[in-house]
Amino acid sequence: MADEKRIEDLAALLGGGGRVGQIRAALDLVRINTPAGHQVLISALANASDHSRACATMALGKLKLTGAVPTLAKVLKGNPLGFFKDRSPEVRQTAAFALGEIGGPLAIKGLQAAHERDEEQSVREEAAQALEKLGVLAKTR
Repeated sequence: MADEKRIEDLAALLGGGGRVGQIRAALDLVRINTPAGHQVLISALANASDHSRACATMALGKLKLTGAVPTLAKVLKGNPLGFFKDRSPEVRQTAAFALGEIGGPLAIKGLQAAHERDEEQSVREEAAQALEKLGVLAKTR
């Protein structure tokens, strides 16, 4: 019961707290590391706040939550036509980092699409670094 209440409080803070509160909530959800907390983080990817979504994305990467890969890939690259990706370059960049932490074929596919086609250089660079980390792309530096 105490964990459920704590997770509810963290969900509220992640969704509506200030920037520091959102970071703290995401990190606390990583420390708690429960399925209910994971769901809060995945649900937070629909929050209105770009910073909240970026914090949730980073937390999912820290957890190496393979179940989040399809959602993170959509955040990064959108649907097969490139529509519906996250509007925020910060969130897409963080999604690239998270997919690099988690890995797997779907993560690699999303990273390759972002590396080749994202309009923001910071997102393309983060995707390249993640692909390097996963051994898919030769180091460019």
